[in-house]
Amino acid sequence: MSHGLKMHKLFSKSYYEAAKSIQPFWLKARNTPSKDQVSIITTVTAETWPNLRRLTVYWDGPISAIVHVDSQDESALENIKQEYAETAELNHNVDLHLIRIPGEKLSVLFPRNAERNLARLLSRTDYIMDVPADMIPASDLRRTLEANKEKVKELLEAGDLLALPTFSFKDKDIQKEDIPIDKGQLINSLHEGKMVLDDKHWKENEGPTDLEKWVDASTLYAIDKYEFHYEPVVIESKIVQPWCSERFLDSRAACIFSSYLQGNEIYVMPDDYMIQMPDDRVPDVSDFDRVVENRIYAKFYWEQCVHHARQLDALGLWDTPRSEHIRSQCSRVIQNWGKGLIGKPE
Repeated sequence: MSHGLKMHKLFSKSYYEAAKSIQPFWLKARNTPSKDQVSIITTVTAETWPNLRRLTVYWDGPISAIVHVDSQDESALENIKQEYAETAELNHNVDLHLIRIPGEKLSVLFPRNAERNLARLLSRTDYIMDVPADMIPASDLRRTLEANKEKVKELLEAGDLLALPTFSFKDKDIQKEDIPIDKGQLINSLHEGKMVLDDKHWKENEGPTDLEKWVDASTLYAIDKYEFHYEPVVIESKIVQPWCSERFLDSRAACIFSSYLQGNEIYVMPDDYMIQMPDDRVPDVSDFDRVVENRIYAKFYWEQCVHHARQLDALGLWDTPRSEHIRSQCSRVIQNWGKGLIGKPE
């Protein structure tokens, strides 16, 4: 079987020529990570390549990165190869997987969600963290994970997710010393109005993460006001989680929603967080494509509700606590489409 056919079968919603162009481990890191480490998965282009360099400054651990380069841009490839060879943080820890399609922009030929799945598939550890290239883990997250290794393993292998709240700057003109490296510094920046909680799709300092709760938290806490657009950075098992739906150009929320409906909990980490770095680039998803994505997501919501309800019922888990999430999120959908599987709409 040809490489192109294998890749197209794995990514059946992608364009064949795009799938055929995939080069796993185009550049492979020298270090071999242990299976129980967490790998960052991310995607960069020639334009956003500096973001990957910046990410390695804050994450001294394994990274599985997709490099999406225009199929006609040979000079960009040579520049990336040279910089990779000359930079220890890159060639020691970062596996680069190459995709070449016409243009650098996000495309339905091989969507970002497909790139996420590819980076996850090719990561060399059992646990992953999906981090957009314009974010950084500013706190000492690796130390937290190492100090709580057994608890982290227990939660992730049970299917639960560990969420990191995301914060952003009010001012785009920042210096490195403005980036808070621990929770105390971050809280000071919040009180001074320099930074805000950035739950995407919500207003500043609002959203399911619950800023007040996080500020006071000293232990993990479960999200109790989940909504299906919620898309924090999460640490998860590479193995037991559902794969991201590849019908979307770019939707981390869709990945998390499928997991939540399976009955998995989302626990917010109390001392660690992500920083959304200022970025003046035009958004990857156009206004038109965002409208299309939102309409697809509305239909996806209904479909996932029915699919996971049937699955839980088939597994004999419908009358167990495992179905609590789907009952709270999907009662009206299942009442209409699930043939009475659930009682009256809540």
